[in-house]
Amino acid sequence: MINRLQAAFKKNIIIDNNLKFYILNGILFTFMATFSRSYGVKFLYRLGGNEFHVSLFNALPGFVALFSTIPGLLWINHSNNKRRTIGNFFIWSRFIILSFVIITFLPADTQPMAFVLVYGLMNFPDSISVTALQSYSGDIFRPKHRTKAISLRNKFSTLAQLIAFLILGQILGNKYLDNSIVIFRYKIFFIIAFLIGIVEIFTFYKLREVNSTVVKTNINLKETLRKAIANKNYIIFLLCSSAFHFSWQMGWPLFNIYQIDVLGADEKWLMVINIASSLVMFFSYNYWSKLITKRGNNFAIFIATIGMALTPMLFTLCYNLTLMTLMQIVSGFFTAGTTTAILTSLLEASPDEDRIIYVGIHATCTNITLSISPLVSNLVLNNVGIINALIITGLLRFIASTTFILRRKMVR
Repeated sequence: MINRLQAAFKKNIIIDNNLKFYILNGILFTFMATFSRSYGVKFLYRLGGNEFHVSLFNALPGFVALFSTIPGLLWINHSNNKRRTIGNFFIWSRFIILSFVIITFLPADTQPMAFVLVYGLMNFPDSISVTALQSYSGDIFRPKHRTKAISLRNKFSTLAQLIAFLILGQILGNKYLDNSIVIFRYKIFFIIAFLIGIVEIFTFYKLREVNSTVVKTNINLKETLRKAIANKNYIIFLLCSSAFHFSWQMGWPLFNIYQIDVLGADEKWLMVINIASSLVMFFSYNYWSKLITKRGNNFAIFIATIGMALTPMLFTLCYNLTLMTLMQIVSGFFTAGTTTAILTSLLEASPDEDRIIYVGIHATCTNITLSISPLVSNLVLNNVGIINALIITGLLRFIASTTFILRRKMVR
């Protein structure tokens, strides 16, 4: 009896430490990602990129991840030290950030495509490590703690994002600066992002597994795929999530093009827009966490994705950057719900046994949509214009969001 109490007490200490380092890891990851990627499209334009480069910039990472995620996850699962192997992929990704600096020394006419290619290739280690971390979240927290942990990580990561955007906008957003000076400042941020990324990996190594039900075995991929296909709850979620991700990702290049090309946003305006979204997201995570706990993932994900369907349509009403900033209240609120509900739904639908492959299958499907949807949105953009393209994207999101309510009925 005493031994069991001691074991339970020790496990609770581990969970508390995991929560602390899980949140800290999210904060550092957000600083690293924001400094190195969030203004990637604007940096691409400063290098001389065009709308085709923007579409490829959004599509290539998904195409790369399509061929890397499952093999990489199998490699991690077969390793003797899962945490260390995941960390190695994180390290690989962080070193690629430094290559962004090297690109600026290439001939000017090759820089846009070089940046797009390197950015896309960075998703080889990124897709593996980030997907593995999603699965690892199921190993380091008990099911009853997962929603709280994911919500708190997202909440404080959003606060970090707000601070990072404020710093970026102040330093990069001076419209009177020469383009070469702004590019130099981008390079400084790439180096800072690399250094933060190294510290971030250190916090990841502090996480410890607590779920004794997780059995480490060599996965038979063919058998696991067969079981996944036979898992009705998981397959229905996978189809709904893939459909929504396609319509969600279609909007990404369109939003960038609308804000930068149509409304003329510079780095300072992008800072204001992103801070508005981050503020709303920060204060929204508690609401979505409570809603998921009270009404379940299926209900929350339907409400959140319906709201996401409104965003592209509301963007068409924004004829200046002030209105675009105000519109982030809607966008940030429903984005917070969508990101939280999708991950908690994924972990809920994935069995503990071979969870890493179930999460990997989901990541592969969403990467398939990521590799296609930006190119589709570019095709739609070229044929019907930016306003109609945004409306079509909103309609597709609405159709996809209704699949979640159908899933709710089918699972019942």
